[in-house]
Formats: sequence, C-alpha cells, structure tokens
Amino acid sequence: MRILHVIFTLCIACLEIACYEDKGNYDYTDKLEITVSGIQEAYNRIVGDTISLKPQITPANREYDCFWGIIAFNSGSNNVDTISFEQDLDYKISLRTGSYNLLFCAKDKATGIYAYERYNLTVGTETTDAWWVLKENSNGTDLDLITPTKTMPNFISSINGKQMAGAPVSLAFTLYYSEFDSTTNANVKVSSVFVASEQDIVALDYYSGKLIRDYDNFFYEFPQNRKVTHLFNGPSDIHAVVDNHLYTIPAIKNSAPYTQFSIKVDGNYQLSSQYHAVGAKLPLLYDEISSSFCSVSRGTSLLMYTDNSGISPNNMGMELIFMGSRSPSIYAQGDVAYAIMKNGNKHYLMNIDGTLINQVNSNPIKEMVEMPSDLGVLNADFRTVNENNDIIYYTKGNEVFACKLDAWEEIPQNLGIGSGETITYMEYVKFAPYGSEPDWFDYVVIATHQNGEYKLYLHPIQAGNIQPAEKVYTGEGKVKKALFIKLIQFSWGTGVYDSIAS
Repeated sequence: MRILHVIFTLCIACLEIACYEDKGNYDYTDKLEITVSGIQEAYNRIVGDTISLKPQITPANREYDCFWGIIAFNSGSNNVDTISFEQDLDYKISLRTGSYNLLFCAKDKATGIYAYERYNLTVGTETTDAWWVLKENSNGTDLDLITPTKTMPNFISSINGKQMAGAPVSLAFTLYYSEFDSTTNANVKVSSVFVASEQDIVALDYYSGKLIRDYDNFFYEFPQNRKVTHLFNGPSDIHAVVDNHLYTIPAIKNSAPYTQFSIKVDGNYQLSSQYHAVGAKLPLLYDEISSSFCSVSRGTSLLMYTDNSGISPNNMGMELIFMGSRSPSIYAQGDVAYAIMKNGNKHYLMNIDGTLINQVNSNPIKEMVEMPSDLGVLNADFRTVNENNDIIYYTKGNEVFACKLDAWEEIPQNLGIGSGETITYMEYVKFAPYGSEPDWFDYVVIATHQNGEYKLYLHPIQAGNIQPAEKVYTGEGKVKKALFIKLIQFSWGTGVYDSIAS
C-alpha cells in the first residue's frame, strides 16, 4: 500500500545565537572557523532512554564553553530549556512524546567566536516503532502491537478494558487528530490510530493506546444503522463509510480542532470495498450504483470525473474486481493505479494516472486492455500491487503467484505455506523515509490462520520475486490487516518531516 508522508511546517524562527554574551573587541588576521562533527542530523528515542552524544569540535587545541538546549518543535515558542553545559551530552529523556530541536553551541573562550548546531529529536514510546496487527477474536476485534523487542497482545482491551464489537474492518493513522486537554482547557493535536470494526470506530492515542473517542461520541447526527464498512486515509483526512454513507474528519495541523465526523456525503451511492487512496492525492473510489470512478474531498457530495476524452470513467457498466497502485518513491506517490474490471465474461485492466486523481475535471483513465480469460489473478482470493513494478501478487488457496502485467506471465512464488494454514490477508507494505536508508524495506505481508492462531510473514522482494519470510510473528486470532508505523524525523529544505508506512 502507499506510503503516507506527512509534512511538519517549520514553526519557529532560527534562534538568535545568545548562548553567551561577549563584549570584547578582537582583531585577528586569520578568522577562526569552528566546526562541529560526529553528531547525526536526527535521533529517535523513547521516554526513559538516555541520549549520549560526543561532538568533535575543530580546532581541537582550544578551550570552549559549551551549551546544550532543547525546544519543542511545534511549541510556537523560542524558550529553550538548558540541559547541559558540558561538551559531551548524557541526558535521560523525561520529555513528553513529540518532536524537538536539540541545540548545541560551542564558543571559543579566547575569541568569542562560536559554532551553533541544531539537531532533530523525536521522543516516543514503545508503540512508536511497531506493527499494528488488526485481528478478529472469538469475542470481536482487537489489536496486537509487535515492537522490535516484544509483542503486546490484545492492545485495545488490555489498555481500555474491552474489545471492539463485530469483525475487524481496517486501520488508519493521522498525526493531527484533536483531543481536549483538561490541563490547558483547550483542544490539542495528537497522533492517533483509528480502528474500525463492523459495529465500532475508535481513536487511540498513538503513544499510549488509550481511548480518545469511540463510536458513540464520533457523530453529530448518528447514522440510522450501526454498520461500518470502510475506514481509510485521505491526504489529510480520515474517512469512514457507515450505513452506506461517507463521513469525513478533517485532520490538518493548522486547521480548526475537528473531533467528530463533521462532513457527511449525501446522495444515492454504494462505494466498493476495493477503494484505493493514491499517495498524497485524493482517494480514488468506485461507486457501484453508477459504475463510476469518483473521489471525495471536504464536501457533501462525491466528486465525479469529467469524461472529456478517451474511455469514460462514468457509467461504465462494469464491476470493480480489484484496485491498487504503485508508489516507487516519495517523489512519485501513487503514480499509476491499476483496476481490474469485469463486464460480462470479459475482464479488463485499466491503467489510471495517479497524478490526475485530484483533478476531477480531467479523465484519469489512460488505457484499458482486455485480459486473457485464463489468468489466475482474475479468480484470486487476495491481491496486492508491487509498488515499484507492474506486478500484481495474488493468492489462490495456499499458493502465491506473481502476475507480470506487461506480458501476462504468472509465476508461482513457492513460499511453502503449510497445508493446514489458511491465508487471511496479503498486502504490499513499503517504507522508504527520506534520509533514513537503513530503515527502508519492501515486504509482501501475508497472514495465515490455523487452530485459532495466526502467523504474520514478512517476505522481502528481490527482482519482483517474493523471497522467504525474513520475520514471522505469531499470535491468537485471525489477521485482517497489518499497519507499520514508525515516525522518523528528518530535515529537508526549510521543513522537518515525519515518514510512516501504512
């Protein structure tokens, strides 16, 4: 699935350098240049960790006064907390979770000339680097949280006292949901994981798992029937389909503090469960009643594409079988979407321009070709698109195949899934945050179920072929979806960014 990239706009001005006041007048023939090295641009730590940094100051044969400070990145304040006057830093983190700037100043004692550096620090908890595994238990819906060091089973019920009612539907994540803070008597932006089951929707605090809001508090006007069928991200919103109507919560950093589904899309429509949100563009949806591709923004009606040329995206008279997209890089989010359509006994592959998804006055359909009738991908149990190449992976029974769309070649992947295991989920998950190449991965994630327990396989990709599982996680229940979330802060241009995979 896509990679979601969320931009933090730089909200504090460059700090005036006032580490030390120096009133001396100096006249030197050679200007002294001080440089600081040995420190990374960004660090990720959890509450309780100690961050130890040993900067190298050049020239090394001089005496320096040093200063370490820290400032909340989105505080809107220039008040810096002093944490050390030593060159080497050993600081136990007791900060609130969030993003910070770590400041270092080294001033030459003899001349007053200084070097000033700014680094990024993200403070999280154990939940901030984890797979969020949505699963079905005998009593309803819950989550397992799988971190690099341990598994936290039944995360929702263990933190909040009860599971969610009904079978699981989906997960979504936003950095900018709003929560009322009783200490400040105001709404604040919080990172949140939204979880949907067939009878419930909850927002959980990303850092603690505590319940922020549940179904009974999400709507200004309650849907007539308590039936949740979809939950997905827009470029900056959370969308849910309840009782066949689409609801939206705007989730923007600098917007008004929306806490409920404030927008309802009226009309007679039936959105296919095979929706697809293309990168940072508007979601690409399919209305089964009108047989039309459509989208949604912050309005009370669906956005219908203009069929100004080529193959009409409206009133197609076809059934959507599958939809997915490629996202080869952060610069080309959802560049191409693929849809498998059925018309009578014939199947067609549609090539959709992902860059036009947010331009409803344009026709995003680039090409439609008939598919050979004997392809296994047409009758698959689960399908997912390789985000780098024109390949659809699919399952049939316990077997996994790769269908190359350029030649209609289908290749068995020979993963050796046990005969007693039933595949319940498959998805391509890619994580490629800018500036953090060691964290990158591409996995085909496959979940199986046997005797009340699941196995979650993380299969790396090589030359388009699925490799043996690099990691296998186990737990109780049946997996519906796995969402990987890790906030990695980095600088780029004039901003600071966070990357997540979903």
